[in-house]
Amino acid sequence: MDSEYDYGGELGTDDPSEVGSDRDSITFGPSDNAPRFKQEGEKAICIMPPRPGTAIMNYQELYIPRHQLTDVFYPIQEAQRWLTLVDKMGKTHRFPLPTILPKVIQTRFVPKRHLPKDVEVDRRRRQYQKINLLAELAAAGLTDDVLQPTEEQYNVMSEFAFPHKFPLSFFDDSNFDINSPAAWFELGVVGNDHYPLPARAYLPLNRSLLNCQWVMAAVTAHNEETDMWTLLSLEDGCTYTVPKLQFMFMAEDPHKYIKRLQAAVHERHKGEQLMLMELISDCVLHEDIESTVFYSFKPIEAILQAAKVSEQCKRRLRSEVNLVFERLMALYELEQYILKMPKEFPQFVNINLKEFLPRSFAVDVSAKEREELQALGITMKTKRYEFLKASIFYCGGGIEAMAGVAGQCQYIETLSIFICSFSKPLALVDFLQAQEAHSDNVATYLKVYWPQQLTSVITVVLRALGKGWLDISLNTWTVYLMCKISRFILQVKFRMQESMEVLLETSLRNFSHFVCDPCLQFLELKPSYKWTSNYIDTEFPFPKPVFALTLGINEDRKVFYSTDPEEFQPALMEIFKKCLEKSAGVRMIDAAVMSFLKFAPNLYILTVELIEDKYLVENELIKKCYSQATLPLKAYARMYERFIDFYLMNINSYMSAYAAARKPSSEVKRDILEHKRLKEEVRTILPAFITIGPYYINVDIMKQFMIKKRIDIVRRIFEYYVDRMYETNEGLLDRCLEVYRRINERPISIEHLFEIRDFGATVPDVVDQLRADIQIMWLEYDLLDSFFYNLSDFQFAMKWNVYAWPHQILVRLSTLKDEQKIDIEEFLRLHGSECQAFEERLESLNDEVQAYSLAFNPNRAQETSVDIKKTWALIKELEKVSKTLQYRQELFELEPLSVEFLESIIESFTPYKNLWYACANFLKLEEATLGNPIAQLDLEDVWQNMMKLMEELNESMDIFAEKQEISDVAKTFIEKIEEFIPVYNSIRDLRNENWMYIHWMELSQVTGQDIKYTVSMNYQYLIRKGILDFLPDVHFISQKANNEAEEIRQAIEEEEKRKQAELDALFMRKQLRKCRRDIL
Repeated sequence: MDSEYDYGGELGTDDPSEVGSDRDSITFGPSDNAPRFKQEGEKAICIMPPRPGTAIMNYQELYIPRHQLTDVFYPIQEAQRWLTLVDKMGKTHRFPLPTILPKVIQTRFVPKRHLPKDVEVDRRRRQYQKINLLAELAAAGLTDDVLQPTEEQYNVMSEFAFPHKFPLSFFDDSNFDINSPAAWFELGVVGNDHYPLPARAYLPLNRSLLNCQWVMAAVTAHNEETDMWTLLSLEDGCTYTVPKLQFMFMAEDPHKYIKRLQAAVHERHKGEQLMLMELISDCVLHEDIESTVFYSFKPIEAILQAAKVSEQCKRRLRSEVNLVFERLMALYELEQYILKMPKEFPQFVNINLKEFLPRSFAVDVSAKEREELQALGITMKTKRYEFLKASIFYCGGGIEAMAGVAGQCQYIETLSIFICSFSKPLALVDFLQAQEAHSDNVATYLKVYWPQQLTSVITVVLRALGKGWLDISLNTWTVYLMCKISRFILQVKFRMQESMEVLLETSLRNFSHFVCDPCLQFLELKPSYKWTSNYIDTEFPFPKPVFALTLGINEDRKVFYSTDPEEFQPALMEIFKKCLEKSAGVRMIDAAVMSFLKFAPNLYILTVELIEDKYLVENELIKKCYSQATLPLKAYARMYERFIDFYLMNINSYMSAYAAARKPSSEVKRDILEHKRLKEEVRTILPAFITIGPYYINVDIMKQFMIKKRIDIVRRIFEYYVDRMYETNEGLLDRCLEVYRRINERPISIEHLFEIRDFGATVPDVVDQLRADIQIMWLEYDLLDSFFYNLSDFQFAMKWNVYAWPHQILVRLSTLKDEQKIDIEEFLRLHGSECQAFEERLESLNDEVQAYSLAFNPNRAQETSVDIKKTWALIKELEKVSKTLQYRQELFELEPLSVEFLESIIESFTPYKNLWYACANFLKLEEATLGNPIAQLDLEDVWQNMMKLMEELNESMDIFAEKQEISDVAKTFIEKIEEFIPVYNSIRDLRNENWMYIHWMELSQVTGQDIKYTVSMNYQYLIRKGILDFLPDVHFISQKANNEAEEIRQAIEEEEKRKQAELDALFMRKQLRKCRRDIL
């Protein structure tokens, strides 16, 4: 039905608008007398440019004078667009276009950046067309229960059939109308015809009063007397008479119509409240007010006694006054009940007692009552003058001054001690600092600027009045207390205290709501509470959290918040108390206004004393809320304990252990996939921020840290695996290069050539092993390819280089045998020449060895031993050459090489070597013994070396017994050894462990030389002192030192034995005393 009645639908054009469209072919000449046709030779006239691609066509033009034409009337109608709607019966209803066009009011000239009127009208029409009225009504809460009863239902059905008692039309506001009824119907006039207006109406369906729906309707008439409209429903074809609130024209704004309905609903609610309030007030009044004894008011009684009216009038006047008073008191008591127990009176929300006070209204008996009241003789001017005379507001100045005071106090009531709205959640420290700063500013204003401004407002006005009841220049206390200025100052004090009470009550209530409302959902939690939801969805949502926290993990393996939850309760209670206490100490303005009088210096108005009870209640609520608020925070923090190990894990240590494990590629791939899964799990299950009551917790820092750590671990695993593959590749490449180098290098000898040949025989097996290892390496590279990991250019080239090396090795191996045949022939030729050179060197060596038989000078022992060493080195070299040549003889399959001549040379040279080595070694031993410090000599080693050299020299004397000259050399050095033995003995005496400083002094006296002992002293120093002449004395002193040491040692032993004997005797006496039995 809605789609059928969519007023943006069929818009058409009438046929009469097409009349006269063919007149373009006739033209009228203004000065011609007869019609004529244009000749063919004349040039055709065309007022429009030809279209591209078309030729100019020639037409004959007919010219007819106007006065010769017959007068014919053609009924040309104005072109008109229509809205066509079809009802369920198939009947078509047509509405002119202006009936659905929105009303737009604009000036004659369109301002800049504004749309023209026609464009704006069409734009609004399209906007209204897109609005779904039923959906907007449902969103605004305007359901059938709210819209009913209609006036027809109200007049026909029982008042208990609907939730509301009155129809909405009783409370309609006609100010929402954009047109008068006549203006609306003018939109449907086309020519002399009047068309209905399209509308959407809330009408009964098929005449059923219990079922009303929003349907399309045609508005046909309006009754000015009853202000009712006649509508034809396009749903059932019935005609209904309804008020304006029950339907909406198509040209109206749906949003404004909804506001109109909402305003009527609000007014109906107020009316129902008023009716219920009136009913309750009447129930609590006395049943028989005239029989009740009322308290009399003396001024009123005096007026009634003086008046010349009947007693009945007086009685009725008293009754009416008391009735109004009783009703007013009943309303006041009901208001107090409603404020104290709002849950018991849910129908009264935000009541205002002023709306229910009695009002004057015209009744039939008002004229008679007015005459009776006039007969009382009450002169209102006199009463007003007496009231002003008694009031402190007897003049405009007093009213103006108090109005200024009221303005300043009202401004104070708008302030707040606390900041109860922040643009974003704050940390506890920032929150406390902001509250401290704001409360300091407010307290400064209250204590300094507010009294100053009140004083300024009062003095500026009252100083201009001068002398009188409100004279501020009084200097006498008795006059001050008698004048109205004292009551005025007292009234200002009470007004200030009232404003302070409002300010403090509002501040503590707002602050309590601000910090406690998010925590009210915690009050039912038990101490054993556990978080039952996931990480993202909070169990304690709140739209505007107050405090910002950051979740983290410390080195002590504990999940912590940036601010300890235990700190909130004492901090908030402290700032709550501290900020309220700052408002204390607001001075009274008495001394500032009455500057000529003296007042006590400690006059203050009441501040925090006014709200002590409310403060205790709110403070206890804050304490309870934030003691419970720690439970969900701790429970939520415990959820993150599963991440502690990973959060604190050292990536370097992890990778060191991972690298040491040397896992296979399948396990590495599984580890990488697991880390990626855990990374996505952290990204999915952890929130960036979460709200828990008043706390806005930042989890994003920990979340991003763990995500980056997972990414870093995956990256490090990839780097480790790539490095491992690089090492594997490098090892394979080194193996390939080593194999290729060994079969590719040029042989330098026949041994080298046969070594290469032997190695070449093993190369096929080595290549097969290399290929197997390379295949394994390629399979391990598949891990990187599965993750689309990009290798560096160097490693990529190395990978393929290793793959190609086995083929290159086999290619080189195939050409190796042919090259070696040529090399063998060349090495055979070189071998012959080397054997000849070896024989020549042996001859030369033999001559050199025979020359040593003529060397027998003992004074050249060092030089001869050097020559012996050179000859011996040459012999060793020739031994190696002989072994090499013998091996090559075998390789070339020749006869073995004879080395008998070389062995005979070695045998004849060995005695000479032993002799001269022994002589040289003794000279070195003697020099070292005499030249090194005595304290550092190893005498046992010196003695063993001398005995060894003695044996070698004796053996040489036996060998060279037939050669007297060489035998004398050995004999000479034997004698030198025997001469050195006394020196050795003297050194041993000097190294005596009992040799003391006193013995050095004694030696100095014997030698007659000043001998100074030092650690670095050697025996050559003593030789220079002439010790060789006193060797027996040295031995005597050494023996003497030993004897003295032995005597001292014996004396010490005897002394120790004596002391031990004394101790034993003393111990025995003590034991005897303990064992005595004769003393009881």
